Amino acid sequence: IRPRYRRRNRHDLYSRYSATVLKAFIDDSGSGGDSEWYVLAGYLGTVDGWNSFHDQWKQVLLEHPRIEYFKSSEAESLRSDGQWAGVSKEQRDAKIDRLIEVVGRCSRRAICARMRQRVYDELVKGEIPPVWDSPYYFLFPSVIAASINIERLDGEADPVDFVFDSDEKHEKSSKRMLPSLLPMQSYYGSLVNVIYGDEKKVLPLQAADLLAWQTRRAFSVPNEPRRRHYDAARNSPP
Repeated sequence: IRPRYRRRNRHDLYSRYSATVLKAFIDDSGSGGDSEWYVLAGYLGTVDGWNSFHDQWKQVLLEHPRIEYFKSSEAESLRSDGQWAGVSKEQRDAKIDRLIEVVGRCSRRAICARMRQRVYDELVKGEIPPVWDSPYYFLFPSVIAASINIERLDGEADPVDFVFDSDEKHEKSSKRMLPSLLPMQSYYGSLVNVIYGDEKKVLPLQAADLLAWQTRRAFSVPNEPRRRHYDAARNSPP
């Protein structure tokens, strides 16, 4: 059993619950409603793996060309007034390659749940209470169930603690959903808790952002040649 930390530091973000063996970090992509797909995705790994992740990820961020944090939308745009200003596409892609290598060394598996926005709009939108009317609330329990049950089938059935990217739009209602999920048979004994974190401070959420964005892009822009970072991110670790 891991002791609790008395002083708050970065490790508290990875091992807050003493009985937890696995941690999953999840982010969404497509929440603006203007994308073909809505995605929740991220990575699952051990507490020890995530502890080693922090320094390795930070080291790659600080390598030339230096950036303070990773956000897929900013990396894609290479805006002249942002942290990627003056960075070439080749330099950006090389940095993303290095970040994915860190994910491969420190995580156990990639997890993803996705829904076509058009299908949601045709079948669900407007038919349920407004507070729950978002694909997020369908994918939220789905990505949790996928993480737990894939681990049961392919791992050691260790309990999982989840960290989702902070989201003012969905966080409050998803917390209301949690008490009804904890006793469900598909989660029972394996779902420790769900908390929310700031992706600029909780670095594994930046890896989740990378996977969620690449996944949404791969399915939302079918005419575009599939980017190598999509396959690398979803197959990391191999």
